[in-house]
Amino acid sequence: MTTNWYWDLRIPLETIKGILADERNPRFARVAGKLLARSKDPGEVFALITPLAFCRRFRAIQREIGKDEWTKDQAAFWRATYERHLRELRKAGVRVRQEEPSEPDPFTKDLLAKLLSCREEANLSQAALANALGCSQQFVSGIESGREKPTLDYLRKFAKAANCEFDIILRPPRKASAENRRVAEDYTQLNAWVESERRAATEIAKANRLDKCLMEVTAYCPDKVLNAQQDAWRSAAGETLKHRQDALRQAMEKTQIHSFGWPIGVVLDRPGCEPRAYQDGIRASVLVDDKSRYDYWALRSDLVFYLLKTLFEDVRSEGNIFLDTRIVRTAETLLRIRRLYGALGIQDNEQVVVRIRYTGLRGRVLTTARPSRSIRSDVCVENEMETSIRERLGDIESKLIDLVHAAVSELTVLFDYFELHKERVVQPIIDQFLKGP
Repeated sequence: MTTNWYWDLRIPLETIKGILADERNPRFARVAGKLLARSKDPGEVFALITPLAFCRRFRAIQREIGKDEWTKDQAAFWRATYERHLRELRKAGVRVRQEEPSEPDPFTKDLLAKLLSCREEANLSQAALANALGCSQQFVSGIESGREKPTLDYLRKFAKAANCEFDIILRPPRKASAENRRVAEDYTQLNAWVESERRAATEIAKANRLDKCLMEVTAYCPDKVLNAQQDAWRSAAGETLKHRQDALRQAMEKTQIHSFGWPIGVVLDRPGCEPRAYQDGIRASVLVDDKSRYDYWALRSDLVFYLLKTLFEDVRSEGNIFLDTRIVRTAETLLRIRRLYGALGIQDNEQVVVRIRYTGLRGRVLTTARPSRSIRSDVCVENEMETSIRERLGDIESKLIDLVHAAVSELTVLFDYFELHKERVVQPIIDQFLKGP
């Protein structure tokens, strides 16, 4: 007989059924734990949860049972039920995976990303790949999600099925240490370059009294720049990592986004403002005639990008930070980098790092540029902040709202713990921005 065991969850029964039908649902363990704490009827429980999902997630469910105020014999009963079902599943040859897969380490995470990328580039569905490998689609899905561990035999067969290269590289400790030092040196070189560009840009901004509140962007492809020897500009495939200055300028011109007035990384033909060619790339220093705004950007031949710009908030309302402006500018920055790197031949599966830094925050309040969007926060006590985004180039557009929300939230929390709502605030603003003027 079905009981009203869910009376205090305040969730409709149909919603509960949907949660319990998907063991990956974030609320699965909590709702299942509530059910098991209040029922000793296997028929009632397994009408909502499959025995396989029950066994996979039992440890998490058991922890939730312990949070309820019911007696301990309830947990003991379901523990015995779990052990019985576990034996039956194993006897039937069903593999019961780890109940709660741990977050993959960076090496494994990178490997799984490459497996997914190679499968997609080979135009293979999970089912087609499973057929070629002689395993189940469920197992392929488990590999890609991190629930299953790939073996060397799996990787060898995968490489053949996906028509991709498979190499195992083991380096002696001394050589590995030397290469680690080289990567560290490359990071040091990158940071030194950024600091040099920052000094050049802020000197001009300060001379024109435009250094009160600035936005700074640094972007690069770590696999193309930081893991490549600075004096070896050709990869093993013979592809150059350098780009000519004219190709850089053409890409900057073509990938400007004009949905929000003055574009990120604006390219002008006006004398004194046009991009100029340098040995290591191109640069532009753009100061408008009335000195109300200033943009400085540089694009190196190895595609490291730097930008420092004013957001002209003080021109409209001194002492304020416009939330909607910051959301739009963050979205525009990510889309600009996505299009720029795509135009310069970076593949969709390549990792991209975008660092956004804000300065001049102390003493300001968070508000909006549009009066219809009314918010007001306490004064910020921190003067600057930096957020970093790392994502595959091809995933930036599909994940744009999530990426912007995460990045801007790190800024808004400094204004009296202001909580930025993704669906009610970020999404409508970005949707409007994408529609254009």
